[in-house]
Amino acid sequence: MKRLARITGLKICTMLLLAGSILGSCNVLDEEGTEDCAVYVSFKYDMNMEFTNSFAHAVNSVTLYAFDESGKLAFQKTEEGELLKQNDYRMRLDEISITEKANYDFIVWAGEPNNESFSIPLLTVGKNTKEDLICQLNRAGGGIVKDNLDDLFHGQSRNLSFGRSLSEQNVVVPLVKNTNNIRIVLQQVTGKPLNVKDFTFTLTDKNGKMNYDNTLMEDEVLTYQPWHTGDGNVGMDDTQVEVVEGITQINVAIAEMTVARLMVEEEPILTITRNEDQKVVLRIPLVDCALLYKRQKYADMPDQEFLDREDEYNFTFFLDEHDNWVSSSIIINSWRVVINDSDLK
Repeated sequence: MKRLARITGLKICTMLLLAGSILGSCNVLDEEGTEDCAVYVSFKYDMNMEFTNSFAHAVNSVTLYAFDESGKLAFQKTEEGELLKQNDYRMRLDEISITEKANYDFIVWAGEPNNESFSIPLLTVGKNTKEDLICQLNRAGGGIVKDNLDDLFHGQSRNLSFGRSLSEQNVVVPLVKNTNNIRIVLQQVTGKPLNVKDFTFTLTDKNGKMNYDNTLMEDEVLTYQPWHTGDGNVGMDDTQVEVVEGITQINVAIAEMTVARLMVEEEPILTITRNEDQKVVLRIPLVDCALLYKRQKYADMPDQEFLDREDEYNFTFFLDEHDNWVSSSIIINSWRVVINDSDLK
């Protein structure tokens, strides 16, 4: 009986030693040269109109902030460049112990290295909290924004639990793109020449200050201005536009601007003014206009999801011989939308 007890005790000790040996082998290379028992993070950007993961193509720098159960910053890590273009790219987090249980919230800001369009404060480990992780769009005096903004992405995964494991642990953080390109085309349907310098294009919004969870914070009114303008000619396409008989060439004025995240609850206003007499050619709520397109093409998609997925908007507005907006229709992303009186109210 005593011999059986000794044998059983030896088996238990052997098992404990083996378990300790296995756990102790974490963070080293195995015989096949692969790493084991570590925590890895992958980043996914499929919140787009292609519904595919475009992270490797779209993101050039990613910073992960990890906050512990007390809400304080535990660590942060940045990776960028060609490393992110690898098909099997994952961020390895040796900062997380594999021998102790812990819970974290991961917050991610990503986009371009040395992003000059947005400012994110430097945080101190053990001192700063999530509430300090505010991202702000850089602007000139008076809230003027007229640059082609660097791309910005946000992601979060919260209440993540880690602990003792004999295999690697993987987390996926989904990303949302926070920048949008707006391309505005004024199209003269009578053949009359257009000069883009005869018009002023502005978009006003209060979307320049984002909290750690990507919600908007109180901010001044921003006035976005074009980073590119130009004139051009297009061939007549009577399947898309209404033209005067005999007109074979249509003149256009083009303006492009980049804006921060569009939100359903905000009211960004696009205004085009004729410089000669300061007459307002058109003034429309941009989000409502974009959602006209959504309702025809993606009726079942929630409004905010559409605004987050679509990052490029092309609006074509038609002008008559007096440069007044012919407000019966708009082309939005090559889709003609017929406007009723109440559509943009």
